[in-house]
Amino acid sequence: MDNYQQALIENLKTYRKSRNFSQSQFAELCNVSTGTIGNIECGVAKPSFDLLIKMSEVLEIPASELLKTSLDKTDVIKPNNDHTILLQIYSTLQKHLKP
Repeated sequence: MDNYQQALIENLKTYRKSRNFSQSQFAELCNVSTGTIGNIECGVAKPSFDLLIKMSEVLEIPASELLKTSLDKTDVIKPNNDHTILLQIYSTLQKHLKP
């Protein structure tokens, strides 16, 4: 595994967790399977360019943030307030709409 793939894995996990997304929630928002996100985060698979762009859009960050080789965990870009509100609504709906 090269340095760029390792950086992608670490940055993806950091940003996903900072948004309080489970792998499953994140996968759904990216229109891929949970296994796809799991495989990327384990280094088994690499995302396509289109998926890299989609992941950055869902995380509300530039795609370049996912590829930085020296991400300072204290400088993680925070989601805007609208994003946080939408996540809360999404979480509430998921809980109430599950069979």
